[in-house]
Amino acid sequence: MRTLDYRQRLYQAYLSTHLETYRPMTADGLERDRRLFRALYRRFLPVSRDAEILEVGCGTGSFLAFLKSEGYRRIRGIDLGEEQIAAARRLGIEEVQAAEAMSYLDGHPLRFDLIVALDVIEHFTKDEVLEFLDRVHGALRPGGSVLLRTPNADNPFHSWIRYADFTHEVTFTPRSIGQVLRACGFTGIEVYPLEPYAHGLVSAGRRILWLGVTQLIRFYLLVEQGTAGSGVFTANLCAIARKR
Repeated sequence: MRTLDYRQRLYQAYLSTHLETYRPMTADGLERDRRLFRALYRRFLPVSRDAEILEVGCGTGSFLAFLKSEGYRRIRGIDLGEEQIAAARRLGIEEVQAAEAMSYLDGHPLRFDLIVALDVIEHFTKDEVLEFLDRVHGALRPGGSVLLRTPNADNPFHSWIRYADFTHEVTFTPRSIGQVLRACGFTGIEVYPLEPYAHGLVSAGRRILWLGVTQLIRFYLLVEQGTAGSGVFTANLCAIARKR
């Protein structure tokens, strides 16, 4: 009997064995995510609402729902997991299909204005990261952008998110994510922390406290290494880069 590759085995039931164990997706969850995405990512979206946008690893479709709420009409999402695609459709998100990312990107050259991959590249080996970004570059139109979110190894406690998912292969720092993006032909690379945002009294307090924690981390690095570090210390980092 053939043994499944560990990723195939886990991705077949990724929703039920992992995602839903800590964050079930509901209509209320979609609205919560919409507010979060608007605060963190809206500034990176194309100006034209007719821009072609692809989300790789769309999961249950919350980012696509956010794009629709912002008025984008030409959107689509792909995911390897049939469970996630079915869940997205149950939530009324129809612009999704099950597909393998590498072959899908190969089949759509020079097609998209923006490609979004949130919590995706950490699931690849180092060789696969470069292969994936090469294909993203090929699928973008000139002037198009890629938006990435991935665990941040510059976070002092990054192991909690690095090892929270058995399918994670690698983590990045702001420096190393820039390195691989440049190697794959991207320019205009910018890396940002994904900090708490204020949407109420409690969250405003969390944001103020986080800014204080950031200064403590900078001080520690100055004492130990003589440098204040990257300045990106959140559990996840965001990277945006462009194709010439």
